Amino acid sequence: MVQGANIAPPLDDRTTVAGGGVSIEALPAAVVVLSDDRIVDVNANGLCLAGVVDRAELVGRPFAEVVVVGDPVSADHGGAGSSDGGGIRWRHALIRPVAGAAAAILVSQGPDWIVDGQTTRLVLLVPSVANGDEALDADARHEARGRIADVFANLAHEMRTPLNAVIGFGEILVGEHFGPLAARYKDYSRDIVGAGYHLLALVNGALDLGRASAGPDTLDERPVELRAVLTSTIAMLQHSATLKSITVEIVDLTGLPLIYADETRMRQLFVNLISNAIKYSPVGRGVTIKHWIEDDGRVCIDVIDGGVGMSREEVAIALLPFGRTDSAMRTGEAGTGLGLPICKAIVEAHGGRLTIDSAPRRGTTISVILPANRLVAAPGHGGLLNLL
Repeated sequence: MVQGANIAPPLDDRTTVAGGGVSIEALPAAVVVLSDDRIVDVNANGLCLAGVVDRAELVGRPFAEVVVVGDPVSADHGGAGSSDGGGIRWRHALIRPVAGAAAAILVSQGPDWIVDGQTTRLVLLVPSVANGDEALDADARHEARGRIADVFANLAHEMRTPLNAVIGFGEILVGEHFGPLAARYKDYSRDIVGAGYHLLALVNGALDLGRASAGPDTLDERPVELRAVLTSTIAMLQHSATLKSITVEIVDLTGLPLIYADETRMRQLFVNLISNAIKYSPVGRGVTIKHWIEDDGRVCIDVIDGGVGMSREEVAIALLPFGRTDSAMRTGEAGTGLGLPICKAIVEAHGGRLTIDSAPRRGTTISVILPANRLVAAPGHGGLLNLL
């Protein structure tokens, strides 16, 4: 343990410890002690935040494996993180507990200290909340999100069973398995099957939207290769693209970064975005995927098409659940109106933003912007955590 006069209250250079008799256990927040960027000690609050009981599970591990540090909470004109008024400079971060889901936190690093001849640094970690009320309500919000997800799951299950029966019997009628039908009845049977599949798509879409809207607590997070996600997505959609003579191109495929995210949700995000780009593009018009990393570490991916486009009003409608724009209906393409709301919910669950730049007959660019604390590593870029 780091003891006594060797330690000042973390992260406030202006303060000294009266009497020189304090340990990191006496500090009210989670504290981690680093040496050469490896964890050498942690207090009880830090163990709790990391989801462990035994210090041995953390001591010796690189700090960057446990905490991904991102943007300053606020910045002055020079770009430096500004003080909170108490002399402490904070940065957003993501902690990956040994047990439990990843969580947003705030991090502040103190100055170097010489302890027993060893250069050490103290790091203060606190849960990322806007105010005390939010902290008090966190358990209630988590419980509410869980109840909402359960309602959607149960509703989907209850509706799927009769829907599958309707679709199955309708297909038997269409196939005339028990004898020929009059032409009109056969047409009605096709309508029944088509309506059944459409309703099933709505049920599945509503379930996906409910899961995505449940927030970050539902994410299964780990390092994810965007290159693998995008190449598998394009392979999945290749048939529909080929039917319309559309080429889907990724600019700088090898430069795609490694991010910390839910891989299943990321794949669902890009399946929706790229399939929409193919669906609403004219024959022979290409779809392009561009990506870059901002100077502050944010990860940006654009999906660009040359399709029918949307007006500003239609963009607002498209982002609403079950919203169907005039442009979409004019193309005659079937849809549930849930694809973009699901995409928006997935991106926001990862702490990012989804923006749409579009105009009629000019095509659409949908931008996915993930925060800097989602970047693990990227070719030609340092990254916040180098796992490569």
